[in-house]
This record gives sequence, C-alpha cells and structure tokens, in this order.
Amino acid sequence: MRKLLAVIFILIMIVPAAIAEETVSEPRILVAYLSRAGENYNVGTVKEGSASAAYAGYIEKGNTAILAETIAEATGGDLFAITTVIPYPDDYATMLQAAQDEIDTDARPELAGTVENMDDYGVIFIGYPIWHGRMPQAIYTFLESYDLSGKTVIPFNTHEGSGQSGTQQVIANALPGSTVLQGLAVRGKTAQEDPDQTQALVNEWLEGLGMKRANTEEAQVLAAYEAIQQAMIDKDIETLDRLYLDGTTFTHMSGKIQTKKEFFGEIADGTLNYFRYVIHDPQITVEGNEATLSASVALTAKVYGASGTWTLPVNTHFTKIDGQWYAHN
Repeated sequence: MRKLLAVIFILIMIVPAAIAEETVSEPRILVAYLSRAGENYNVGTVKEGSASAAYAGYIEKGNTAILAETIAEATGGDLFAITTVIPYPDDYATMLQAAQDEIDTDARPELAGTVENMDDYGVIFIGYPIWHGRMPQAIYTFLESYDLSGKTVIPFNTHEGSGQSGTQQVIANALPGSTVLQGLAVRGKTAQEDPDQTQALVNEWLEGLGMKRANTEEAQVLAAYEAIQQAMIDKDIETLDRLYLDGTTFTHMSGKIQTKKEFFGEIADGTLNYFRYVIHDPQITVEGNEATLSASVALTAKVYGASGTWTLPVNTHFTKIDGQWYAHN
C-alpha cells in the first residue's frame, strides 16, 4: 500500500507537465500529410544533368510539409507524416511516371507508419501535393486505414496551378460518415519561398473555419503545456530540461526529493513511462508573468512497474521569461 501511495503521489507531481488537451469544445487535432522533398516542379535548385532540370529543382523539405507545419503551429495540432514503404523517386520526371502507374492500377501503396491513437483525434487535417491533377494514391491508403466516422476532416494541398483539382469532393465521397470542411490549396512555390504569404493564407482560412487558436496569454501557456506533454511521451529530455525552470524539484510521498537531472534520468531509462493524458475542464489564470493551470486529468502510465489509469487533480505553475512560459513548482 505504501508503495502504491508513493506511485500515485509521484504521478500527481508530474501530471501538470504531461497532459494533452482534449475537451468536448476543443477536440484534439491531427495534421497528417504526404510530402516529398527531392526534385519538385518550379521550385528549388536545379541539378545539372537531371532529366527534369528544365522545370524542376531540388528542395530539402517538401512544399506540403511546410504548409502542414504552418497549419499545425496555428491550430496546436499534432503532425504526422504519411510515408510509403517504397519511397517516391527523387527525380521529378521519374516520380511522375511512378505516380501515373499507381493511378493506372488504382494502387494502394503500403504505408510505413500508422497513427496509433487515431481515436483520440476529433479533427483531421489531411495534406498532399497534386500529381497529374489528383491526390497521390497513398492518400487513399491512409483514408482506408482508419475509421474516421464522426470526425471532422479538412483537406489541404500544394499545387502549381490546379488548385484543389476536385480532391475535396473525392475525400468527401470516400468518407460519407465524416464531416469534410472547406479545404485550402496553396501554390508550392508560395509555400516554399514566401512564408509570410503562406502564413496569411493559412490564418485567413482557419479563421473562416473557426479553427485558429487564439494567440492569448492563456493559449501560450497551454502551448507550453502541450510542448512539455509531448516531450514527456517522447522522452525528449533536452526539451524537458529547457521548459522546466532550474531549481524545479520532484517530491515522492516518502519525502524523497529529486532534481531535474535525477527525475528526467528515470524518464530516459524507462523507469517512468507516460502514454496518454486527457485533460478535463482546464482553467488557466494569468497574472502578469505568472500563470496557473488547474484541471482534472485521466492519466495512463507505467511508473516503478505499476500500470494503470488514474484520475487526478492538477495544479501547475508557469513563469514567463523573455516571451516564453516555463513550468516550475
């Protein structure tokens, strides 16, 4: 019993820094996207000797990936890259032929990863480039891999003149049980070379949908909270160390006090494992450069060998320094 109490107490102490927001009014958001670096049409640096050099250039990050990151930042959504087991070729002309072959055979390319917690998300943004006037066949694979009934699905894409090319209706037809909202089409060249214009287009679109997270102090506190939560799950010690103020300690029921280094060490070595955190009725109070977040939390974890889900009260503090909110005791 004493060991169980100690386990529960340490859970209470760390929950404020490890909760993912999920409320009825603000469902969790996923920004899933397929994007391709390498050679792309009308952007990037020309590669001498390439068969596509007359119209394509090499880029380090895909156009749609840049657009997806902009959307995720504006909404607070989680990013998920849709990738195929057999990657699309780097050479643009060769990629176009591979894409055409998939269209001709109505292929469903095998995907390299899955969204393990799709049930947690209520809003799904789905992004892709337009190839041959269509969305890549791998997007069909993604849509058919999950039950998206009852969810809100929002398409977005990059292109060089074809707009959405009818893909929003294609997605709506494929997901009769979902609510498909108005999508966004952005030129790849704009996404790649004009971040200010890309941001403006995304903001206007999201505001029209009512999906843009307000840039209030409370929203900034929540964003810091979410960054710590993801770092706890990912065992990202560098981020945790940065977002907790120096001097923060973690206390066990037994009275044992751990420093950040000691506590984060137990996260890193697998002694402490965090899987899912659902916050109910979050209340954020901001007074100047100090903030408090209070909520009730359902926590799923495995700590010191004990696994389970606990519903716990939460009360955590933040201090704003140079525009950034930091967690502490």
